[in-house]
Amino acid sequence: MLHRTDYVLRLKDSIIGLQFLFVAFGALVLVPMLTGLDSNVALFTAGAGTLIFQLVTRKLFLLFF
Repeated sequence: MLHRTDYVLRLKDSIIGLQFLFVAFGALVLVPMLTGLDSNVALFTAGAGTLIFQLVTRKLFLLFF
């Protein structure tokens, strides 16, 4: 019997992970190379955007539930 914390790897999860890999590569490697942007700036802004997203969605989640 599976518990709530058990994880079963599915093909759909692998495909979504592969798609995320291509998106992250494009945003963090390819765009700075093509535009001349410093790669450290791209990494920093991606991290800051992730933290802001988590803070906003957590507060919204706690508001509704």
